[in-house]
Amino acid sequence: MENNFVLKEIHLANQKNRDASVKFISLAREPDPTFKYNKKSIKNTRLLINNEETNDDQLVEKYKKNLAEKIIKEDVDIDIDFAGKFIGDIDRIYFNSKSEILYHPPKITEVLFNNKGEEIKKQDPKEIISNVRDDSPPIKWTGKFFKREEVLKKFVINKSIQLRHIDGLTYEFLFEMAKTLDDQKSLILLGGGSTGKDPLIFQSNGSPYRGFLDGRITGKEYKLILRLSNLELKKVI
Repeated sequence: MENNFVLKEIHLANQKNRDASVKFISLAREPDPTFKYNKKSIKNTRLLINNEETNDDQLVEKYKKNLAEKIIKEDVDIDIDFAGKFIGDIDRIYFNSKSEILYHPPKITEVLFNNKGEEIKKQDPKEIISNVRDDSPPIKWTGKFFKREEVLKKFVINKSIQLRHIDGLTYEFLFEMAKTLDDQKSLILLGGGSTGKDPLIFQSNGSPYRGFLDGRITGKEYKLILRLSNLELKKVI
């Protein structure tokens, strides 16, 4: 199913380093299944479980080793006046390590880890600039082809976007790409930035993606899908 009312523009180069601006559209997944009971739809509702006096930390601090006995005999973990009440619209409140309300946005620090889960360093967040824009260098073919089965086994595809032509010239431009990929039954890795090797970033401070271009043709019709992944699957040794 396609969300076909928002067309955006992408600057793309082909294997011959010819470039053009074409349209793209995000492909949405099928809607999640609806759950029913006795032919009536089930909906999610927020319910209040505890308050400041009956939350886990307060109970442990107050009753310590006697907590289990108090729960069994006196139901100290339940406040009848509050438990089970429906919750409407809410505001998110942040607390510090002392459970005090933060009245100003917290300072964000990036923590970098290596592949063993060990902390390498801490740093202030860096501004990440989008490289998929009208005024950015075109996204290029890297020359690295992957069989379709290989991509599915090695990468998690988070998102897919479909490329579309806007006139006869861009039709020929995209059709030729799709035919090349369909003939090889492969996907081509695309790269962004001035070198044409950087991950694709679609918005400021957005996630960097590997982009795999998949092409198929039937007669004079073509389909070009850019598969985006930010997670590689690796065997645990």
